[in-house]
Amino acid sequence: MNARSASLKSRERRSRPPTPEEYGKFIRQIDLVDLWLGEARITNSRGPRAPRQAGLSIMGPESTWSNTDEGFDVRFPYAVRFTEGEEVHAEIEVTFGLRFTSSQPMTDEIFTVFKDVNLPVNTWPFLREFVSTTLGRMGWQAFTLPAFKAGVSDDEDDAEKTTSLRKPRRSRVRLIPPLL
Repeated sequence: MNARSASLKSRERRSRPPTPEEYGKFIRQIDLVDLWLGEARITNSRGPRAPRQAGLSIMGPESTWSNTDEGFDVRFPYAVRFTEGEEVHAEIEVTFGLRFTSSQPMTDEIFTVFKDVNLPVNTWPFLREFVSTTLGRMGWQAFTLPAFKAGVSDDEDDAEKTTSLRKPRRSRVRLIPPLL
């Protein structure tokens, strides 16, 4: 085998996702030591009067990571939209920073799993709080996002699907409580 084939074989090995055992071994040795608000942008097109109902979509655009001397840092963004048809009533974009200690460096292969499994579990409670308090500051009724359920289908008829933030999660929400 020449050097070029060995190099290709090496890249092929590295580009495969980690096995559950490899991933578990990596996860057992990391610790989340810091989580912070890195960036936020809020747009309210309605003013203090929320629509009675709105469509809700939540996306987790591409996250980034970098190795550090003690482990690795991650930037994990979310985009939350309240819409009616094509009209966007409000948009909340927020990026959380996370710092992990790790004796092993993060790799692209591990991160492809980590960003879909661990990062939403670590950041979702902070997103829920941020959206709820931001809506209140906009003059809208506070609203709590549903719990994040990793490995559970968004579509009850399709047990094979799992929750993913790479595709928008959409639902309808009531933003103004019904009048008594």
